[in-house]
Amino acid sequence: MSNKNKKIVFFGTPDFSLPPLKTLYLGGYEIVGIYTQEPKKKSRGMKMIKTPVHDWAETQLLPVFTPKLIDSNSLEEFRNLKPDIAILFAFGKIIPQSWLDIPLFGFINIHASLLPAWRGAAPVQRAIENNDSKTGITIMKMNHKLDEGPILKTKEIEIKPSMNGKDLIDIISTDSCSLLYQVLKDYFKGLIPLVEQDATQASYANKIKKHECEINWSLSSYTINQKIKAFYPYPSMWFKFEGKRYKVLKAKIRDDKGEPGTIISDELTIACGEGSIQIEEIQAEGKSRSNAKEFLLGYKNFFIGKKIIA
Repeated sequence: MSNKNKKIVFFGTPDFSLPPLKTLYLGGYEIVGIYTQEPKKKSRGMKMIKTPVHDWAETQLLPVFTPKLIDSNSLEEFRNLKPDIAILFAFGKIIPQSWLDIPLFGFINIHASLLPAWRGAAPVQRAIENNDSKTGITIMKMNHKLDEGPILKTKEIEIKPSMNGKDLIDIISTDSCSLLYQVLKDYFKGLIPLVEQDATQASYANKIKKHECEINWSLSSYTINQKIKAFYPYPSMWFKFEGKRYKVLKAKIRDDKGEPGTIISDELTIACGEGSIQIEEIQAEGKSRSNAKEFLLGYKNFFIGKKIIA
């Protein structure tokens, strides 16, 4: 059996997990099933929205599975696909050992960090928030522990100061394609040694909690700006003002000082615990994003001396 005849099942959910899936499909691999999270109700109309992976898979007439639980009830369906290998990138659910045991070549995970650094749910966001100078991609063989399986291959990626979360995940998504393709070619032939992770060097990228996303103006402008970059485009940093919520999508650090949480310039500069930030892109609740200049034309209640508090 040639490599291309190996049966692959892909697990992924967001749009950035699509490039490696498309690469496998266009590269001639046999995709026998795609697992993604179930459609969710969104917006006021409560319309059921399918994941980007789900939408694309249907356009290619590929079988899609959206089990609410990855458990013994859905296990038989997976077993019947007779996968040689499963590949996972940002699926969003834990895979139990009973599933991991089924494919002959196991489960391969594309992880958005240089493991064992930033194991866990939010490696891209935590790397930027922490002001890391580099991150990368790790292709690993999964085991029952969280991102602790042996490493097949890595690729280092520089984090430039201007990068936000979207910039970085887009690079990781694109670069993972050729890396995965090369790994599979050699992995099926038994040419890639499995390298165990050094657990003493591990760090954890905990899931982003809601309370982390509300801007605390008593923090330094540097800390706030790193969070704004890291949490863009999702879940985004925000503040409440006169009963409404505003997402801050882009900002820059300023040296101007003032009482934390106070507007100190007509360019939408807000004082922080140390320094200040000038908001460049903002999105009011229920509205489209806009630059600060356009925003201020419609929101006259943002003026110098006003305090930004809930």
